[in-house]
Amino acid sequence: STTMMLLQALALAATVTSTTSFATQAAFVAKTVPTSSTSLSAASLEAILFDCDGVLADTERDGHRPAFNQAFKESDLDEDWGVERYGVLLETGGGKERMTAHWNEVGWPESMTEEKRKDKVMELHLRKTDVFMDFIDAGK
Repeated sequence: STTMMLLQALALAATVTSTTSFATQAAFVAKTVPTSSTSLSAASLEAILFDCDGVLADTERDGHRPAFNQAFKESDLDEDWGVERYGVLLETGGGKERMTAHWNEVGWPESMTEEKRKDKVMELHLRKTDVFMDFIDAGK
C-alpha cells in the first residue's frame, strides 16, 4: 500500500542517510513515494511523525543490532554484538564507522585482509540495511 511505501521510504531515509540533513532526507522521501492519483493526499493524512532512531522505538537495540548480527552470520564472521557491547559501539556514529571502530579495538577477522577491509565493511553495511528493511517489511 502507499502507506507502507511511505513508511519504508522514511525508514530507508533515516537508515541510509543518517548523516545528512533533514531537508536531504525529506527530498529522498519525496522522490521515493509515488505521486500517482492513488498516492496519499494531504487531506487523507491525519499526522506525519518524524523520528530519529530510538525515540519512538528502540530501533538501534532491537533492529539495527540484530541486523548487523545477521549480516555477520551470513558472512561467516564470528561476531555477535550483545546489547551491552552495542550500547558502547553507539558512541561511534554510523554503521560502517561502528564496525571499523569495533574491529580496530578487538582485532580484525582473519578473513578481512587489510586491502579488503573497506570493501567488506561496505558490503556488510549494505547487507545490514537490507536485513533491517526486511525486518520492517515483516513487521518485526
